[in-house]
Amino acid sequence: MGNNASLHKVAVLAVLSFLTITLITFFKSALELEDAEQAYYSQWLRWGYDDQPPLYTWLQYGFNSIFGVGKLAFSMLRGVLFAGTLLLLYQFAGLRIKEADTSKLAVLALVLIPVYIDFTFRRLSHTSLLCLCVVASYYTIQLLIAQKSFLNYFFLGLVVGVGMMSKYNYAFFLVTFALVALWDKELRAVVFSPKILLSVFISTLIVTPHAYWLLGPDEFQTFLASSVEEKIGIKEAESGFSLLPVLIYLKGLFALMFPLLVVVGIGYFSKKVSFNTPKLNWFVKMLFMQLLVLGLFFVIFQSQKVETRWLLPLFIPFVVLLMEKVRFKNKKKLVSVGYWVFIAVIGVQTIRTPIEKVLSIPSSVHFGFEPIAHKLQQSCDDCLWVLPNVTYAGNVRLLHPEQTILSADDYSLSALELKHDRGVEIIINPSEEKQTVPVDSLIEFGKEKENLYFYIN
Repeated sequence: MGNNASLHKVAVLAVLSFLTITLITFFKSALELEDAEQAYYSQWLRWGYDDQPPLYTWLQYGFNSIFGVGKLAFSMLRGVLFAGTLLLLYQFAGLRIKEADTSKLAVLALVLIPVYIDFTFRRLSHTSLLCLCVVASYYTIQLLIAQKSFLNYFFLGLVVGVGMMSKYNYAFFLVTFALVALWDKELRAVVFSPKILLSVFISTLIVTPHAYWLLGPDEFQTFLASSVEEKIGIKEAESGFSLLPVLIYLKGLFALMFPLLVVVGIGYFSKKVSFNTPKLNWFVKMLFMQLLVLGLFFVIFQSQKVETRWLLPLFIPFVVLLMEKVRFKNKKKLVSVGYWVFIAVIGVQTIRTPIEKVLSIPSSVHFGFEPIAHKLQQSCDDCLWVLPNVTYAGNVRLLHPEQTILSADDYSLSALELKHDRGVEIIINPSEEKQTVPVDSLIEFGKEKENLYFYIN
């Protein structure tokens, strides 16, 4: 009865979070970067999009087909993924902890991870899907340790395939899982069972078409490699080997966990929190190995950038591990307070955007793209519209979903055969070499005060 009541409370939080994420979007005049990307890329069903796997965009395509190309469709998908992660994390905690209040605390503790509450509520797309997939992976592994059935191996293959199709960072989890399987007896029994071939078959079946797209004759992997280099700052690294990436990595981990560590630390020094005797089980080994695998990656590639949102999906399941290792005094009161704190925090997220607008706090989401769409119609209504990047293209598509819109920074367009007699292209601050005269312009647009010029091709 207690477990059912706890699940009911977590479900209420999931529903409230879903509604909040949906509501936030309607306060914005323009889409965030990730939503704008999805508005643009979901014009087509491809085997890959830019530097990301295709699954999230396929899901967005489906939501657009049901709800139309609008803010509701983009926010609903993120809301579903956020709510699903809360529910699945609670189920995973229940398998390991088997105590309702502590399992709820694993979910409530997420409010102390700023990047999860802030970024996931407002903008993250592929990362949100990866959070769900990684939690699902740990949940499935726990099921397999308890029962090595064909059904659970089928689910493992499905989760691994979906994980790789959600975001390439899922490979860090797979490497960690493989290494710990060589170290830990329980995971070794899971991996070296003949039934694992079913998992391999299912995951391979899911991933192979996209792998061919990525590694095939169009050589999209070269663009992916270039994108990764830019994101982690390889080109900014000084020549020679340096341990600076370790410090940058540790800084990212600290930023990810800081509020959670502060609260646990205050509880410990006030003697309201104590720690259980640590046991070196498979879950603890996964934490150590995940830290090591990521650290080695950043050092080997001399990364100069480590964003907390990159670390979030790979470490979010270890909130459950923290709850396993901590003992709380007056747990029921802590759950009650945490429940209302969670609701208060998501409530603040709801009013954040309109407050920013009232206080004139600069934000790109306050600048609508109606002036650009209007000028495009005036310049050439029946032309192909080419925008300078996916942020522009996605926001304009939101206003004109019937129009085929291209983005100048979409390298995967080379795989498409889009033919049109005429096109109107927007260029930001064109170089002096541009020979043709623009048919229109828009000066100092948006937060960045960019000068836009319209050219007919």
